[in-house]
Parts: sequence; C-alpha cells; structure tokens
Amino acid sequence: MEPFTTVLDACAGSGPDTTHEDASAASARNTARRSWGRCDRPRLVTVRLYSPSVLDHLVLSLIDERPAHGFAIAKLLSIDDSLAAVMHVRRPLVYRSLKALSEAGFIRASKTEAGDQGSERTVYRVTARGSREVTGWLDGVVAHPRDARIELLAKFVCRSRRNLSNVELAKRQREVFEEIAQHFDQGIDNTTGAARLVAMWRHESVASMVALLERLERD
Repeated sequence: MEPFTTVLDACAGSGPDTTHEDASAASARNTARRSWGRCDRPRLVTVRLYSPSVLDHLVLSLIDERPAHGFAIAKLLSIDDSLAAVMHVRRPLVYRSLKALSEAGFIRASKTEAGDQGSERTVYRVTARGSREVTGWLDGVVAHPRDARIELLAKFVCRSRRNLSNVELAKRQREVFEEIAQHFDQGIDNTTGAARLVAMWRHESVASMVALLERLERD
C-alpha cells in the first residue's frame, strides 16, 4: 500500500509555514496548487507520496557505491550473479527507477557520457538525502516473511558488496521472524482443517528462515 498525506493548500498569504517541509510534501503541495488554480479558501486534498520500491533501493544502493548511468546499472544487474539472483530487471524499469529517484531528490545528474552508438548517457550520483536513505534501508529489517525472498536478500547482497557484516542485521531479523513463527505455532493448536494446514505451512516457512538467519549469524 502506498503512503498518502493530506495537504493544506491556501491562497497566497493564508497558508501554513512550509519552510521546513520535506521534498515529498513540497511536491504534493505544488501538485495540489496546479490542480486547483485559484481558490477562495484553504482546501484539503489527499495525495500519494513517493515510497521507494525494492528496485529503487537497489538502484540507489548501486549508485551510492559509485556514480553510474542507467545502461551501466542495467548491465550490472544482469551480469552480476548475486544481483541477478535477487531479481530479473528489464532496462526500461531501471530508467523508470532513476526518474523516480531523481524526482524524489535521492540522486542528481552529475555529467553525461557518450554512449556506444553516439547517444549521450546521464551519469547520476547520490545526494546527501539519498545516502541517508540507503543507510537506513540497508540497516532496517523487513516486517513480513514475504519480504525476505527479495527485499531482505537484496539488503544482504548490497551489504556484502560493501564489505559490511550481515551478522547484526541477521540477528535483529531473526528476532522479528521468531515472534511471527511463535504466532503461527499457536495458530496450529487453535485451528482445524484447511486453516490448520495454512498455519503449519506458514510456521514451517518462517522457521526455515529463522534457521537460515541463525546460520548467517554464525558465519
């Protein structure tokens, strides 16, 4: 589910102080103003805020390692075995991700380079805001076991590329999944039929993740 926010838009001189609002809120406010035009009184509108996807975070992390253009990132995602194991990404999706990251203020164009066929390629570098976003993402656990297959694996791979230890993240993630596994285990005793089968399936799936994370802690 994408995050939303409610924005107050007012005629000149009657709105709230926006000096310290972040880029997403400012963008939302400007979008609202363009949509409404002139107004007689302040209005409230709910708008969608940008929330980076797993691919966005993956692309951002790679640019944080070193500035790069979209073609180089797409190539790296396809030829690097560890990155390719995380997800298969088509080149147009990489360019779409770059556009979203740039509009959010996480990256900026730094220069252009000539492509193989003469067309210019834009090289991007991470902004200070983007660097903070990468750090927070790499250090954060995922909330649900369904996110382990792609997002958690992406975090571990990106951390390994930076020679960062995965032990602490694995420990914190294991603690989260252990609580979830315990919840599913209780569901096995309290249900019957198909519901019991589903609870058993979920418990064993999470338990296998817990075992893997314990192994990562030892490594």
